[in-house]
Amino acid sequence: MEIENDRINYRRANVGDIGILVDFRVRFLNELYNHPEDDETEILRKALREYFSEAIPSNDFIAWLAEYNGKIIGTSGMVVWQMPARYGGLESGKLGYILNLYIIPEARRKGICTRLLNELIEEAKSLGLTYLHLHASEEGINIYRKAGFAEPDQIELKLRLE
Repeated sequence: MEIENDRINYRRANVGDIGILVDFRVRFLNELYNHPEDDETEILRKALREYFSEAIPSNDFIAWLAEYNGKIIGTSGMVVWQMPARYGGLESGKLGYILNLYIIPEARRKGICTRLLNELIEEAKSLGLTYLHLHASEEGINIYRKAGFAEPDQIELKLRLE
């Protein structure tokens, strides 16, 4: 598919886009983890539909889409969450977590991911967020670094609860 950048439409997602957001999130995860479509995927799809149905209207999840010739070719998302306030610019306690920047393979390397990321950054600023976080894939890390993202000063640990 030959894509003309000046014909790409960028827009904020709404509840009418939940099906697209679910599909692209699953595509992203399946590609990232080399996971086949199976019964577990259907459980994931159901959970994603429920999450987006609640989080989009409440602005706890904000997504931007890239559309070309009536077809979605890229998605992005940001979870807006809050923690107790602290020093260092986090007095509001509000943070954003960027995820699911996914561009269909034939539309990659055309600046679409960068544009979607910038839309989310502007959304974050308009909400008064002072920090954004994300986990970067090897393919995407340079896009994030160019946008100003850096490794955290403190190590973040995780614990999986069984």
